[in-house]
Amino acid sequence: MTTLAAELRSRFRSMPNGRHVVAAALARAARPEQELTVSEWADCFRVVSAESGSRFPGPWLTSRVPLAREIMDCLHPDHPARLVVNMGSAQIVKTEVIVNWFGYIVDRAPGPMLVVLPSLDEAVKFNRVKLQPTIDASPQIRHRVKPENSRDEAASTTSFKRFAGGFAQIVTASSSKGLQGISIRYLAMDEISEYPIDVDGRGSPIAQAQARQKSWGDLAKTYVSSTPGLLGDCRITELYEAGDQRRAYLPCPECGSFAPLDYERMQPPSESTNQRVTFACPDCGSLIDQVHRADMLARGRWIATRVAERDPPVPGVIKPADLAQWECAPCEGRCRDWHPSYSWWSGYSNFESWSDIWSRGEDARGNPIKLKVFSQQDLGRPYDPSADAPDWQKLLEARAEWLRGTVPWPACLLTGFIDVQGDRLEWGIWAWGAECQGWLIDCGVIPHPAETDEAWQEVDALLAASWPTANGVTLPVSAWGIDTGYVSPLIYQRALGRHNLRVCRGAAGVRARDALPCNVKNVPLNNHLGTKLRARAVRLHFIGTFALKSTVYQGLRQLAAGPDADGRFGRGTLHLPGWIGEDYAKQLTAEILYDPKAQAKGKARRALLERPGDQREWRKMPGRANEALDIAVGSRALAWLMKVDGWTPAQWAERAADAWGSEPPAEDLFSAPAPAAPTRPSKPLVPLAPTPVRGRRVLSRGIGDRYD
Repeated sequence: MTTLAAELRSRFRSMPNGRHVVAAALARAARPEQELTVSEWADCFRVVSAESGSRFPGPWLTSRVPLAREIMDCLHPDHPARLVVNMGSAQIVKTEVIVNWFGYIVDRAPGPMLVVLPSLDEAVKFNRVKLQPTIDASPQIRHRVKPENSRDEAASTTSFKRFAGGFAQIVTASSSKGLQGISIRYLAMDEISEYPIDVDGRGSPIAQAQARQKSWGDLAKTYVSSTPGLLGDCRITELYEAGDQRRAYLPCPECGSFAPLDYERMQPPSESTNQRVTFACPDCGSLIDQVHRADMLARGRWIATRVAERDPPVPGVIKPADLAQWECAPCEGRCRDWHPSYSWWSGYSNFESWSDIWSRGEDARGNPIKLKVFSQQDLGRPYDPSADAPDWQKLLEARAEWLRGTVPWPACLLTGFIDVQGDRLEWGIWAWGAECQGWLIDCGVIPHPAETDEAWQEVDALLAASWPTANGVTLPVSAWGIDTGYVSPLIYQRALGRHNLRVCRGAAGVRARDALPCNVKNVPLNNHLGTKLRARAVRLHFIGTFALKSTVYQGLRQLAAGPDADGRFGRGTLHLPGWIGEDYAKQLTAEILYDPKAQAKGKARRALLERPGDQREWRKMPGRANEALDIAVGSRALAWLMKVDGWTPAQWAERAADAWGSEPPAEDLFSAPAPAAPTRPSKPLVPLAPTPVRGRRVLSRGIGDRYD
């Protein structure tokens, strides 16, 4: 045998020695794995698939998003943090943190994991676009996760990933079935602001998911991420504020001082900066160009801004020499009593252009619908629908003079709304012009109940009327709406055959806060016995009153604030005429946004006063009528339905030219009207007679006179 072995070795000189091979294999197997944090593991082993839609397929590099490093490292099993909260704008790797954490768990710390997404579609998309492509592209975990196989019960599926020592189940927050019957160590919840308040009568899906971790005790780990929702009803904001409230402080390239990159410090493009958007340093005042951002992010620090009650607040600017005083590792030192919570926005992203952010902010200015998207998706802040009603006294001071019943320049499109009351119908007409600015044209009362023929005769006269401009050109009302009030079947019947009258109702239910300004649905018509009439249906317009009331209030606040230095009002400003009185202004500001959570603070029975989710709701002030506000909201909804929010300045100019003829008044399209006299007359105001128009008749003295 020795001779044979020697002969073989002489013939195959490149063949390794078997004993050496076995010894080397045993040595490799006995060597302990290198200890890695979650971010280090991702840098070593994660491969981003091209199928994920990423701009940078290939090896994952945390250096592209350096601020995500600390967030991921808090998810290591040995880190003391049990809950990690990540609140931010869209596209700042909130979901990628979950994917990296999953890979680390599969490779280094196997255990049961639950991933919760807002809806079934989101859960399916997460697996198809994020998770499964990463598994397929990353060799380190590909062989550990069992492949999907519909014929093998032990294989992975779209919603259930099996691996040695654990599993990962992907469920939706809209059903309690996936949140029951399992025990988990790791919990990842994404976009919790989209979760329903209650699921299948079992309570919050967040609480249900966290209950699955009870048996793991201090070994359990939870990651929560989301873009914010509405201020006062935003769960990610509540979790952020319950933590140590970390913000990213970046160094100034000029003076070296550290400060957050606040949107309020963003400077518009100018000639001195070559038309580039910059940030102003709060310490030295220098303008910071985007070319410095990558280096600033690499040197940035997360600073916990929450302090104990008697401790001094964290300064907005920190000198480099003082950085050690305010830096604090998560769950250590002054932060030991709070979980780590992070807040950042798209300005910190290397993938976002500051110029694009600035453009979106300017486009959203004065438009609450766009402002909501910009606040949540770009700034990473909960949207504040501005609970405070505009000051009605300031609205009276900001009135302008134009003839009642006439359309002022540059308004060119009219919408009207009828509010149904018990003994009367109240109506109003708003005219709309460039940048969705509105002008109140006329208002009045039909002194008959909706059940009477007399009321509908006057409604028909309203529908047939036209309204003159200062040039003498008459404009019809492009769309009329009527509230169903308390007599919905009657309104449905009466509205049939009146082609320009749209039947409206306020959106209700859990999703009312996110409802479109106006959404149309066909509703079957019933006879007097309640039986559905097969051949009859009414098109019911559901109005998103929650958001539109904020829109109206924003427009009134802009009016009260007055024009800018150039004499121009902001987008969406609502202008009021001099002939309205105090009571009409009070009606326009009759509601406030009620916050049950704020009202419950400081009360002994607070737990009984709070509702799940603490949803805000609009409530009428005691002793105030709100018909004028309802009419303004309804008119604005109809204007939105006619797509005026998307009109360009050129489209507005063309529409104004068509409405006013070839020679419109020599006024600027955006300029402020002449202000009204600041003092009110001592006797009741007599309405000015509008220019006679064929087919129009006087229906009533009007709300303005009735309440003056």
